[in-house]
Order: sequence, then C-alpha cells, then structure tokens
Amino acid sequence: MRHNLLALFLLVSFSVAAKEQPVTTSIASVKVFLSGAEVTRTGKVALEKGTATIVLAGLSEEVDPANIQVSGSGAFTILGVQHRLNYLEEKEDRAEVAELKARIETIQADIDRESGLLAVLEKEDARLAKNDVVAGNNGLALEQLRSINEYLLARQEALALKRIERHNRISTLNDELNKVRLQLGQVQGKRTRPTSEVVVEVSANSAVSATITLKYMVRSAGWSPSYDIRVADITKAMQLTYKAQVYQNTGEDWTKVQLALSSGEPNRDAIMPQLSPWRLDFGNPNAGAASAQKQTYDAGVRDVRGIIRDAQTGEPLPFVNVALLDVNGAVMNGTTSNIDGFYAIAVPMNGRALQITYIGYNPVNAAISAGVQNVNMQPQANQLSEVVIAGGVPANYSIRNVPGVMSGVELLETTRSSKRIRRQKIDFGGSSDTYGWAENTSANTSIAEAVVERATNFEFAISVPYTIPSDGQNHHVGVQEQELVSSYKYYCTPKLDLDAFLFAQVTGWESMNLLDGPAYIYFEGTFVGESLLDLSGVGDTLDISLGRDQGVSVQRTKRKDFSQRQIVGGKRVESVGWEIAVRNNKSQRIDLVITDQYPVAVRSEIEVKLDESAGATVNAEKGFLTWKTKVEPRTNEKWQFGYSVKVPKERLVVLE
Repeated sequence: MRHNLLALFLLVSFSVAAKEQPVTTSIASVKVFLSGAEVTRTGKVALEKGTATIVLAGLSEEVDPANIQVSGSGAFTILGVQHRLNYLEEKEDRAEVAELKARIETIQADIDRESGLLAVLEKEDARLAKNDVVAGNNGLALEQLRSINEYLLARQEALALKRIERHNRISTLNDELNKVRLQLGQVQGKRTRPTSEVVVEVSANSAVSATITLKYMVRSAGWSPSYDIRVADITKAMQLTYKAQVYQNTGEDWTKVQLALSSGEPNRDAIMPQLSPWRLDFGNPNAGAASAQKQTYDAGVRDVRGIIRDAQTGEPLPFVNVALLDVNGAVMNGTTSNIDGFYAIAVPMNGRALQITYIGYNPVNAAISAGVQNVNMQPQANQLSEVVIAGGVPANYSIRNVPGVMSGVELLETTRSSKRIRRQKIDFGGSSDTYGWAENTSANTSIAEAVVERATNFEFAISVPYTIPSDGQNHHVGVQEQELVSSYKYYCTPKLDLDAFLFAQVTGWESMNLLDGPAYIYFEGTFVGESLLDLSGVGDTLDISLGRDQGVSVQRTKRKDFSQRQIVGGKRVESVGWEIAVRNNKSQRIDLVITDQYPVAVRSEIEVKLDESAGATVNAEKGFLTWKTKVEPRTNEKWQFGYSVKVPKERLVVLE
C-alpha cells in the first residue's frame, strides 16, 4: 500500500510538472512614474481542458511580487499566481565573451605578422648600410659607382616608407586590441542578472486559446521633465517644448512600447504623518546620534533608496547624480534623483558604495549600509547677506538680497559656479507686478496625444511607440509643444552686474501640467544657457530669464560733485552719490527695471539719510531703490541718487 501511494505521488508530481508550459510574452506598454514604472506584457497560450501551470519567464529581476497582476481573455479561470527568480547564467553572455576572445586572438596574430615583416625590412636595411662604402675601393668606373649609389638610395627610401607603413599598422592594431580587451573586461565584470518568472495556475472547462496580460512594478526606472524655450525676438510669442528624460535599468529593454508618463510616485510612503509630543529639555541629547554612528557595508542590501536634501535649507534636490561604485571604486551603475529629491538604485553583488555629486555642492561618498539612505549635501558657495553698516565693518552682500526683492527670496549669487537656478517671485518696490530672473547657463519628436488628469496626478499618453533600452541613460521623449502668450522686460542691478537681463512674463502655462525641471533657453536663434524652472509659489504669471542682452548698455559711476566728507562737532558726515546711465541700442522701446541700494544702520550711533532718490520707489526697511521705466530706441536715460551717513568721528565706515 505504501509503495502504491508513493508511486501515485510521483505520478501526480510528474503530471503537474509536465503541464508547466512556458508562455512567450512581449512588453506592450509601460507607464513610467517619476520613480518606478509599471510594465504590461501580453502573450497567447493554448490551454487544454483541466488545470495547467503556465510560466511567464524572462522578466526583469526587479519584479515586485506584491504588485503582480495577471488577467486574461478566454474561458478559463486563474487559480493562483506565484513569483520566483531564475539564477541560471544566460548563454548570450558566454557567447559574447567567446566572440571577444576570438577577436583578440585574430588581432594579436595580425600584430605578430606585421612585426615579423618589419624585422625583415630592418635586416635588409642593415645589409644595404654595410655596402654603402664598398664602391670606390674596388676600382669601379664612375658610371658604375653612380648607378650602384642610385640603386642603394632608391632601395633605402623604399624600405623607409615600408617601415613607416608597418609601424602605423602595428600602432592601429594595438589600439584596437586595447579597446577589445577593455570591452572583454567590462563583459566579464558584469554579474549575470537573474530573471523573474511568474507561475500561474489556471483551469479551463474546455480547450481554449487564451490571451494573458501581466502587469508588474519595477523600481530602477523613472522620468524627469525638461524644457526647450525659444524666443525669436521680443515681438514674438514664446515657444515652449515640454520633454521628458526617461531612464530605466531594469534588465529588460522596452522595444517599441506604448509609453505613458505619470506624475505619480507609487514608491513613496502614502502614510499620513502624525505629530508626537515635543518635550523640551536642556541640551540636545539626540542631536548627532545618527551621524556619530559609522556607516559600515552591509552585503545583504539589494537596493538603496532615499531622499537627497540641501543640508542648510532642508529642501529636496532634484537631478542629483547618484553613482554606484564597486570595491575598486569604479562606476557600475547610476541614476538621478527626481523632482522631490528621491532616488532608488539596484545594488548588484559587487556594489559597495554610493558617490553622490551635484553642481555647487560638496560630493558625498557613503558605504551601502541600509536599504534606506537619506543624504544631506553641503553647498560649496558661501552665502552672502545684506549690505549693512555695523561698527564700521560692512557685511558681505549677495544677490540673494538684491534691492526690491522680498525677504526670504533666495537667488544664487553671481559668483556661484552652479547653473541651477530657481524661478522666484520678486516684488519691486511693493508693486503688485511680479518679475523673475535667473542666471544663464537632442530630443525625439514623440508628442503626447492625450493628458489624463486624475485626483492626485496626471498622465501623458505618448502618441507613437517608443524604445527605451535598459542602459540607465536618459532618453528624451517629446511631450508637448505650445505657443505661450508672453511679454518681455529687462532687469538690471548695476551695483552687482552691469549687464541687463531680459526676462519674459508668460501667461497660459497652467494647462500644460508643468513640473519643476531644467530649461534650455534659446533667444534669437542662439542658445543662451540653462536654468531651472521652479514652479513653487508661482501665480498666474510665470517669469523666465532669457539671459543677458548686450543691446542694452548700463554704467554706474560715482558722482564727484556729491561725494564729500566733513566733521560736525563729534560726528563725521560722509556723503556719497551715484549716477546710473542706460543706453538702449536696440531698434525698439524696452521696459526696464533697475534696482540699487543705500546702507541701513543697525545701531543708534549711526545715522543714514537718503538725500536724493530720482523718483525711485524706496524700501526704507531694506534700503532698496527701484526704478521702472521705458527707454526709447537709440536713446540714453540717467538716474542719480545719493545718501549721507553720520557716525562718531573716531569710527570707520565703508560706504562704497
């Protein structure tokens, strides 16, 4: 009886295994989120009556078992779904290695052949050199001697040319050999990635031809927006091209798939935060506890994710480069943070550390120690403050607090090397008008055919099939193109920079579902530079810098007739005056905003008086002056202002 049961069990097991039938699927569509992607595969299978086990193989290693969805069309029932990994080495990798080794052997044989031929030429040249002085000692006639010498000369010249040819050939072969060896090293250094398989138990009451649809989430993918902004001249509307930089390193190529781009982030925690009591005590016993712990490498971590922030402001940093390093410090893989500073990267067996770099910030190197690693980056540039007079020592000044800018606005200083510029809302002289400006710094033509707006996100459906290889690189996808209503103005702060900056005030941008991202500016057919489109706090008008315009000349000179110094009792009174001159060299009238400043006293011993403002709007609290004017073509305009400062005569102040 026991033997019969065992035989029955083996028979059942064999029959179940025999019913496991592979199903070939292909990627039909991909929905790419800001971080992560949902892949949809389809395939056909012929099912017989009864139960069967079908296997959908060759899937990405990153398939999330918790997010697998299987559906189908046909008269059958899905009984269960399981996920498993296949760690078998792929034959294609072994074939590639063999091919590269064969190429190396062929090139080496060619080098040996060329080297042998070169040695023959050198021996012949040496023999000719020995016969070079034979001629005259044997009593040869002059004509014979001349004929022999001409033959030797011609032969040596031919040998020299052949040696040069052989040397060049050997050099070319060595270069090719080195490249193939490097490629072989990269292929052999790659760890063969396992593949996922989805096992589906199905049941059918009769034979049926079924279509299987499989959906799953992968993490090493995402997209970020970028923009091309083109202005032909200040009389024309602005052309805005909305593009997406799509990347993926999931291990499977997306070949001619229907692509959709979503602003959602399913990988982010959806749990609402809860406040806990803030119990205040002396000291800060918890500060620095986390940083005090040395990060150690954890070989069990298979993927790392986290948020990258500015260490000073706490704001998330978008588009930060995150490189995965191996034990030798070589780059294995890479990704970038999204708009909210979130990054995620898969970690293969040889992955050891993360190298995080961003223009304008100190680089960060962190050992792979946990699945979640948040990073705080320190800015490289020094932060400057308002110009004030304090005990005779002036503080540094910064474009962060340019005249007329509302408190809290943070524009980058002109000396900063970073090209990352945020769009800001700026208030000139308390007016309701807003202006913004920024420092200056190959896409496919696929366009979204429809935009689906949902409760918490929106989605672009790309109109043509698209191919995104699994290489971790950014691939540009066209999303939208639109002509925007815009007006143009100039902005200048001659104390900091004598150039006039052209910027556009844009309306009607709200319908384009824009996200924060880099913008590449083209003005009058020329690339102007790169800036970052920051939509935080934007109102109905979007302000975009178009860079410096040399067609507007600006000068700021000290007025000798106004500047003087005198002693009155125990006080010293110093007066300083400035003249701002602007010439419009353009053929059309321009709208111009000029800002400057006078000092603000921070102690009672110092008295500051604005003696002349030339009709500027004055912000007495900050000492900011703002002029708004129109300058006719080919004309000059001037503005003069001056201020005086009374201080104790023994104290020093700097007023320029």
